Amino acid sequence: MKKEVGLDIDGDGKPDLSLDLKTLILVVGGIISITMTYSTLTKQIDLNKKEIEIAKQLPPAKSHEILEQKIIFLEDYIEKLEQNHDKRIDQLEKKVYKR
Repeated sequence: MKKEVGLDIDGDGKPDLSLDLKTLILVVGGIISITMTYSTLTKQIDLNKKEIEIAKQLPPAKSHEILEQKIIFLEDYIEKLEQNHDKRIDQLEKKVYKR
Protein backbone atom coordinates (compact mmCIF):
# COMPACT_ATOMS: atom_id res chain seq x y z
CA MET A 1 0.00 0.00 0.00
CA LYS A 2 1.65 3.16 -1.22
CA LYS A 3 0.84 6.29 0.75
CA GLU A 4 2.66 8.91 -1.27
CA VAL A 5 1.47 12.30 -2.32
CA GLY A 6 2.65 13.49 -5.73
CA LEU A 7 2.99 17.21 -6.29
CA ASP A 8 2.90 18.54 -9.84
CA ILE A 9 4.69 21.87 -9.82
CA ASP A 10 5.02 22.63 -13.52
CA GLY A 11 1.57 21.36 -14.57
CA ASP A 12 2.68 18.66 -17.01
CA GLY A 13 0.61 15.95 -15.35
CA LYS A 14 3.58 14.08 -13.93
CA PRO A 15 4.39 14.39 -10.22
CA ASP A 16 7.57 16.42 -9.80
CA LEU A 17 7.82 15.77 -6.09
CA SER A 18 6.47 12.80 -4.20
CA LEU A 19 6.23 12.77 -0.41
CA ASP A 20 5.04 10.02 1.87
CA LEU A 21 3.38 10.48 5.27
CA LYS A 22 6.57 9.81 7.20
CA THR A 23 8.49 12.50 5.33
CA LEU A 24 5.69 15.04 5.83
CA ILE A 25 5.67 14.36 9.57
CA LEU A 26 9.47 14.79 9.74
CA VAL A 27 9.32 18.06 7.81
CA VAL A 28 6.53 19.45 10.02
CA GLY A 29 8.38 18.29 13.15
CA GLY A 30 11.59 19.94 11.93
CA ILE A 31 9.79 23.23 11.26
CA ILE A 32 8.22 23.15 14.73
CA SER A 33 11.58 22.36 16.31
CA ILE A 34 13.33 25.22 14.53
CA THR A 35 10.51 27.62 15.46
CA MET A 36 10.67 26.65 19.14
CA THR A 37 14.47 26.97 19.17
CA TYR A 38 14.27 30.43 17.63
CA SER A 39 11.67 31.48 20.18
CA THR A 40 13.75 30.20 23.09
CA LEU A 41 16.90 31.90 21.83
CA THR A 42 15.06 35.19 21.34
CA LYS A 43 13.78 35.08 24.93
CA GLN A 44 17.27 34.28 26.22
CA ILE A 45 18.75 37.20 24.28
CA ASP A 46 16.16 39.54 25.81
CA LEU A 47 16.97 38.25 29.31
CA ASN A 48 20.68 38.72 28.68
CA LYS A 49 20.12 42.29 27.52
CA LYS A 50 18.21 43.04 30.73
CA GLU A 51 20.96 41.49 32.86
CA ILE A 52 23.59 43.53 31.02
CA GLU A 53 21.69 46.73 31.74
CA ILE A 54 21.47 45.80 35.44
CA ALA A 55 25.19 44.97 35.50
CA LYS A 56 26.02 48.35 33.97
CA GLN A 57 24.44 50.06 36.98
CA LEU A 58 26.53 48.09 39.50
CA PRO A 59 29.85 49.48 40.72
CA PRO A 60 32.89 48.11 38.91
CA ALA A 61 34.47 45.05 40.46
CA LYS A 62 37.95 45.39 41.89
CA SER A 63 40.58 43.06 40.60
CA HIS A 64 42.18 40.51 42.88
CA GLU A 65 45.63 41.94 42.22
CA ILE A 66 44.70 45.33 43.67
CA LEU A 67 43.20 43.70 46.75
CA GLU A 68 46.29 41.54 47.24
CA GLN A 69 48.54 44.60 46.94
CA LYS A 70 46.46 46.42 49.55
CA ILE A 71 46.67 43.43 51.91
CA ILE A 72 50.44 43.21 51.51
CA PHE A 73 50.80 46.96 52.12
CA LEU A 74 48.67 46.78 55.27
CA GLU A 75 50.58 43.77 56.60
CA ASP A 76 53.87 45.61 56.13
CA TYR A 77 52.45 48.73 57.73
CA ILE A 78 51.24 46.76 60.75
CA GLU A 79 54.66 45.12 61.14
CA LYS A 80 56.36 48.53 61.10
CA LEU A 81 53.92 49.83 63.69
CA GLU A 82 54.58 46.83 65.91
CA GLN A 83 58.34 47.34 65.60
CA ASN A 84 58.00 51.02 66.45
CA HIS A 85 55.72 50.13 69.32
CA ASP A 86 58.28 47.66 70.69
CA LYS A 87 61.02 50.31 70.41
CA ARG A 88 58.91 52.85 72.25
CA ILE A 89 58.17 50.38 75.02
CA ASP A 90 61.88 49.66 75.35
CA GLN A 91 62.65 53.37 75.50
CA LEU A 92 59.98 53.94 78.15
CA GLU A 93 61.24 51.01 80.19
CA LYS A 94 64.75 52.45 80.04
CA LYS A 95 63.48 55.81 81.24
CA VAL A 96 61.29 54.36 83.96
CA TYR A 97 63.74 51.79 85.26
CA LYS A 98 66.81 53.84 84.30
CA ARG A 99 68.62 51.02 82.67
